[in-house]
Amino acid sequence: MRPSRLPSCLAAALLLALPRAALSSGADGFTDNRYASLYQVAPAALAQYAGGDLGVLPGTYWRIYHYLAYQAAKGRALTAGQLAALELDRWHVGKGSDWDYAYEPEKNGSGGWSKERAAYARQWGLPVDVKLDVMGETDDGSYVNCHGDAFRQATVTLKARAQLGAGGKPDAWHKAWLQGQDAVFANCQEPPHQYGQPRPKRVTRLPPAPAAGAPDWLKADHAYQTAAAYFYSRDFDAARKQFQLVAQDAKSPWKTLGAYLAARSLIRAATLDGEGKAPDRNTKLLQARKELEALAPSFAPAKRMITLVDARIDPAARIAALARQLEQEPFGADTPRLLSDYLVLLDKQPRAAMIAAKEPLTAWIGAMQAEVPGDYFDDARGKETQQVRKEAMETLRQRWLNQPDALWLAPLLTLAHPGELREAERKAAAAVPAKHPLYLDLQYHLARLAIAEKQAEKADREIDRLMAAHGKAMSTATANRYLALKMASAGTLDAFLAAAPRKPDGVEQGGAIDGAPAEADTDGDTDEDFALSVFRHMPMSELKALLAHPRLPAKWQAPLREATMARALILNDEATALALLDGLAKGRKTTGHLYARYRNAASGAERKLAGALLLVNTPELNPKVIDAFGRGRDWGCGSSEPGEDGGVPAQPPRYLGAGQLAEAAKEQQALMRLPLRTEFIAPALLAWAKQKPSDEEAPKALHFLVASTRMECPYGSGKAEKEQPRAQYSREAFNLLHKHYPNSKWAKQTKYYY
Repeated sequence: MRPSRLPSCLAAALLLALPRAALSSGADGFTDNRYASLYQVAPAALAQYAGGDLGVLPGTYWRIYHYLAYQAAKGRALTAGQLAALELDRWHVGKGSDWDYAYEPEKNGSGGWSKERAAYARQWGLPVDVKLDVMGETDDGSYVNCHGDAFRQATVTLKARAQLGAGGKPDAWHKAWLQGQDAVFANCQEPPHQYGQPRPKRVTRLPPAPAAGAPDWLKADHAYQTAAAYFYSRDFDAARKQFQLVAQDAKSPWKTLGAYLAARSLIRAATLDGEGKAPDRNTKLLQARKELEALAPSFAPAKRMITLVDARIDPAARIAALARQLEQEPFGADTPRLLSDYLVLLDKQPRAAMIAAKEPLTAWIGAMQAEVPGDYFDDARGKETQQVRKEAMETLRQRWLNQPDALWLAPLLTLAHPGELREAERKAAAAVPAKHPLYLDLQYHLARLAIAEKQAEKADREIDRLMAAHGKAMSTATANRYLALKMASAGTLDAFLAAAPRKPDGVEQGGAIDGAPAEADTDGDTDEDFALSVFRHMPMSELKALLAHPRLPAKWQAPLREATMARALILNDEATALALLDGLAKGRKTTGHLYARYRNAASGAERKLAGALLLVNTPELNPKVIDAFGRGRDWGCGSSEPGEDGGVPAQPPRYLGAGQLAEAAKEQQALMRLPLRTEFIAPALLAWAKQKPSDEEAPKALHFLVASTRMECPYGSGKAEKEQPRAQYSREAFNLLHKHYPNSKWAKQTKYYY
């Protein structure tokens, strides 16, 4: 019947009450980079990482991984035993703080109680299956009302009271005890109510009063059960008074718990009404703290609960105290709990306050994340985020001047944009010894900045040196990040393609919610930076060279050929389209004749029509347009993947000359001006269909044109619906189909134009 003692009282208290930020608590997105995780270190590399082999540190890492990096950089890398003690689970410290704790009976303790209770319930003729919901609700969100220790203590007491009857067997008094405990746990859940409607007022389910002649142990248990029932039903005044009575009973086995939970009643009353809403909130918390301090020397749960009270009274002060403890004290039995509290509290700390903190640990973590949007859907280039970044850089520079240590150079280089790094900072970063935990991170950012500052040839030599010296020891994620730089610094197409293949990082990934299952064969996999480089920066001439190169991964042959063909048809590049025909037509039974039609058509208008027929029948012919911010475009639709974080696209490969880049830019301008797919295809097809050609392709093309306007552009368009001519085109195609080809199977399949 006691409240739970999870690895962190604070984490348990705030479970489900905090937003899932993209910092300590993880992001709400459905995808992650499977080659170099944005948020965590792969389990296979975790011991290597915590031990000081940090590799490249993204600012997007969850804060627990920045804590591990900070400790390693300070010469306090964690041992295997210390790492195991943290029980890391994504962004959590301690398995017990998992988000599904509240809904999994085996995790929250209710499952064990239900199992033990069932045998006695059958014996006493009580309901065997009793609904248990551990969650409560307030205006500010959900919280765990009945914790695991309450169920575990009830289970222990259930068995112990069963032995108090004659001959050590359960008797009628045991049944009365169980009925009382059922009443207690009936108060755990919220009263049934419709979502969005006001919650009904709670009515406390009290345990039945003991019958005359009840033993003293049952009377003492009943008093405690009554207090617990008030506690879980949120009648905290009544609960506190009843717990105080229990604490005053010298013979009660619940005496100490009564005093403890009397203080807990004050804490819940102060916190569950919402932050800052209760006028006497701090008065209650201070009184609870005073009572807990009196219990703390002999009762460990009271000592732990004091930390929660301190966090509620003054979160900033508690963060500061925890940061000092975590940095100054050696790793001990309390470290996991302290770290969990620290990370949970940071979720409510403003980023600017973290960066300006006096405590180095907090300031360093805040600075590392200064350019990470506070919300998953925010833009990293946004004014607010960039202002925080600039302020962080100035603070970091001052800290580095006061303490010239690689520790402060790491976030400084992480945040630096091209041209912002000072020469002294650059030289200091380059001089950091190879044995330093932050060495590979600093060298990575020096190379990144050099590429962006038009010194890619120099960066390329340095990347080759680093990969030769450290590549075999690098984690998969770090190697993949260096390969991404190498793709940009490559001096030849061959070197570019040699750097393209990546190995999966080994982190369990959440794929797109509507995505296809991942392929088991990962040979020749590439990251999204390959698509960014190819489709954003390469002109048609280079796309053809890429297709002919033996290093091109087999998985890219078909999509690259299709995208190049689509661009050729759009840009009226007949030579390129003709060169690709045979490879694309192979194996296409239903559209193979259309490729032959294109080849046999006369150059000009006839071939353009043949191209329109190809496009309307073959939706996979997509030009793969990528905008200036690295976001994918589906013809004239709004932005989608890749580059969903809104970042700047990959730097163009160094080997591309100025002429090639200019050629690519010209092509990109034309592609970016594309209307919706159906709007591009419709004029040529409709003009041809109006002539009523005796061609079996005509009714089929009209059918597909109408169908194409449905579910088109799932990410939206830059134009308002009323400005889009696709509805007009759809209706016109529908009318032509039913006017000229009313008996065709295509007309019968096209019943609507909208």
